[in-house]
Amino acid sequence: MSRVVEIMAERYRASSAGRTDTAKRDLLFPFNELLKAANCLHGPGRHEAIDELEKLESNGLLVLERHRRDHSAILKVRLPLQNGAALFSHLGIPGPEIERSQLSAIFRQAQGSTVPAKFQAGWVGFCSSLAEAAVRGASVQPFDRSRPDQTSQIMNALPAILAWEGESLLRFASALLFHDSKFLEGVRPRVEACLARITGGTGNTLADFGISENERSFLVSGPVTLRFEGGDLQIGLLETPARLSTTDIRRAKIETPATRCLTVENAAMLYELAKLGSGTILASSGSEGGFANSAVIAFLKALPVCMELWHFGDSDPKGFDILRDLRERSGREIRSLHMDFRPAGASGSPLDAEDRKTINRLLASEFITAGEKAALERFRDADDKGDFEQESLGQPARTWPFY
Repeated sequence: MSRVVEIMAERYRASSAGRTDTAKRDLLFPFNELLKAANCLHGPGRHEAIDELEKLESNGLLVLERHRRDHSAILKVRLPLQNGAALFSHLGIPGPEIERSQLSAIFRQAQGSTVPAKFQAGWVGFCSSLAEAAVRGASVQPFDRSRPDQTSQIMNALPAILAWEGESLLRFASALLFHDSKFLEGVRPRVEACLARITGGTGNTLADFGISENERSFLVSGPVTLRFEGGDLQIGLLETPARLSTTDIRRAKIETPATRCLTVENAAMLYELAKLGSGTILASSGSEGGFANSAVIAFLKALPVCMELWHFGDSDPKGFDILRDLRERSGREIRSLHMDFRPAGASGSPLDAEDRKTINRLLASEFITAGEKAALERFRDADDKGDFEQESLGQPARTWPFY
């Protein structure tokens, strides 16, 4: 079969007629351009292409527009809109209308899947809107309409993700959901975009449903005892900080004689403070240099309500944003420690656009104190990140507040 006809089908599929079935005019294909695209502009291939097109013209599927004086010279190939489906039938492949219907069916069938009650309305609306968009030829983002098999796999897996129980690592979940330990990582942006739409923004990541690349954990040191049904774990007996997971924190009863807990942004500083044996509970504020994960938040919520909570972070805009996040998500009163603008002089770095955006957002936040906002204004006015790293304060002293 002539490659020319296949190229016509490809271009029809990509046209508005193929995508949406709403075109008003027949499709016209310049003859020589078609032959060039099919690599048969000259020689036997050209004659084969002409024979094929003339047969289709005699069958009423195409119209060959010829030169008015030289009837043998074909100028254009016209495909009447009503013959689009017949063209694909001639090639023995599904046409765009059938593909749109098949894609819509994927979403319609998924709509009846069981999901947790709190996501039911969002799930039905999500599936219904995509089914309608598929039929119209409108965008079906975050899916790729040219990959229906992938779309079907994701739609089949989403109910299980919405109902996921416990904590699991990404590769295990991928193997369970897709029978391929690496598949979920490859489609992660699509899956998370789906989750955000279904939940109305309350669950934007796989981690929000208990599926993460690494187990969510944090470092803790000091006089803390975790009481489990089968025995006790005394963190204070360890010389270096211990790493605890969300699962362990949630199933343990926490007891401590300490009156103060300090979250520390950088692990290097946490280890230095832990050497001092100050009697203060020390905990990392989350992933190194990042925001708190669920393990940290669960720990802060589990501490006695009368305990003083402090946070020691880098004193740059991001450091203050990490503090804001800790306060907002834990619901606890947390004071800042040694977080103020320290001018860096000639060695300082100017604020970038993201720093300024963060500062403006923090100045409007109810989770940042007046004193902290004053420090942020000094950052902004000086156009200087300052000497912001925790480690720049030097060797800590043994007693609170260490500097």
